[in-house]
Amino acid sequence: MKRSFLAGLWAILALVLASFGFALQAEAAGAADIKEIAGFWHEEGVLDARSLIISGNGNYELYSRGGGAAYGTVQVAWEQHPDGTYSPWYNFYDADGTLWMGCAKSNESPQHDLWSGQDGALHFARNENNSATREGETPESYLGIWGLGRCTIDISRDGDMYMATIKWAGSASESAVWTYPCTYDPYEAVLFCRGQGVKTDYVWDEKGEMTSLEAYTDGSCTLVMREGVLTWNDEKENLGDGMELLKSP
Repeated sequence: MKRSFLAGLWAILALVLASFGFALQAEAAGAADIKEIAGFWHEEGVLDARSLIISGNGNYELYSRGGGAAYGTVQVAWEQHPDGTYSPWYNFYDADGTLWMGCAKSNESPQHDLWSGQDGALHFARNENNSATREGETPESYLGIWGLGRCTIDISRDGDMYMATIKWAGSASESAVWTYPCTYDPYEAVLFCRGQGVKTDYVWDEKGEMTSLEAYTDGSCTLVMREGVLTWNDEKENLGDGMELLKSP
């Protein structure tokens, strides 16, 4: 009877410890957010350095110097230590779901460096501009309506992401609208969208009836605000070249 009681007690203790472990896992996962490493990175310590762009939604693009590109996702994982504690990691998977790099989360926020594994064989450093160019610029500085001639850009916040809606009136009978879900890069102080921009064309006939056509759904752009001027770097059609938009009062 005593042996049975002890066995039951140990079973209860095991369940408590397991629940505590799961709680630590949840805490570790919550402590590491993809947006902490969102932004533009470059590879260090190699001749043919690659560029890495990480979006806040967990997608990434990896560009080689020769122009090749690879795509995949970043996921938060955790490593259990002998003492029962957990350390958050960022795991990078290619398009086939193969893990090719895992990087520990640092105590910095946002993180400056990504070192692979325990040996640091791969090292990506965050791109950093001169801090003076970013003085006074925040994500909130982008919010609002910007305009120049027939082009307006409406930037709003959607949770941890930002939504940029660009409207361009080509003529009285034609217009186009771009919608970009954007991530804010705190080091470059820019908003960027990688491959998720949607362009829709609108046409009105002589009777005033409108038809719409989805032109593409894989647009990319970077929105840069400096000293009160917003520029739209359209990486699909280069339509925003040379445009400097001002915020509406």
